Amino acid sequence: SGIAAALSDWAIAEGRRLGFEELYLTVYTDNERAKRFYDRYGFEAVGRYDFMVGEQADEDIIMRKKL
Repeated sequence: SGIAAALSDWAIAEGRRLGFEELYLTVYTDNERAKRFYDRYGFEAVGRYDFMVGEQADEDIIMRKKL
C-alpha cells in the first residue's frame, strides 16, 4: 500500500532537514525483501549486530545511508 515507502521518504527527508550526515538501521539477515527495499533507498551494509530475542541471538545487518 506504499506505507513503507512513504515512511522511508519522510525519515530521509527529516534527517536531511535536521542536518544529519547519515542514517542507520538494522535488518534481520534472512529478510531478503526488506534488504532489497533498503538497497533501493541507497542503504549499504556496513556491519552486523546480534539482536537478542530472549536467549536467542538473531543476526542483523547494520545498514547506512549517507545523506
